[in-house]
Amino acid sequence: MSPGKDLSHLGCADAPLVREVKDEVGTRGVEILFAVAADPDSLLALLWDVQNFPRLFPDIKAFSVVGQGEGDPPEALDVSYRIDAVVRELGYVLRRVLHGPKRTITWKELSGDLRRVRGGWWIHEGKEPEVSLVTYRAFVDVGRFVPTGLIAKIAKRKAREMVDRVRQVAAEI
Repeated sequence: MSPGKDLSHLGCADAPLVREVKDEVGTRGVEILFAVAADPDSLLALLWDVQNFPRLFPDIKAFSVVGQGEGDPPEALDVSYRIDAVVRELGYVLRRVLHGPKRTITWKELSGDLRRVRGGWWIHEGKEPEVSLVTYRAFVDVGRFVPTGLIAKIAKRKAREMVDRVRQVAAEI
């Protein structure tokens, strides 16, 4: 599921590059490529810290850590979410895994209202100091009542808002 696109041409003022993609089993999703004015390790820490969720992801109505792995910070967190999913409020539990040396965070569903939720953040050094190049990928299959293509279109439409929030919170920290 690791992205392979070269992001070195992106600058922090550039609009994100957004495209629809499919994962290894054909679940439709979205890939967003963008730059952030923050060093990669600081950005990774910001995205890993669940206390930043309310500012980064306003569609999350409630969340709690229901399990965690070893380490400081822990290398894995099981997080329970309640989200506003446009059609209705949904609940699910994801396992988030931190791969510190690779500067990645990946997630996958453990339980809940969604059939499949997979994705991740991949963070690389930019060509300028204090700039991170980011790839965000998310794949969601909500089940029978909403086609995955509709979810991908909604995610694609909301991409700029998410990128703006990540850039804003990174600038403040």
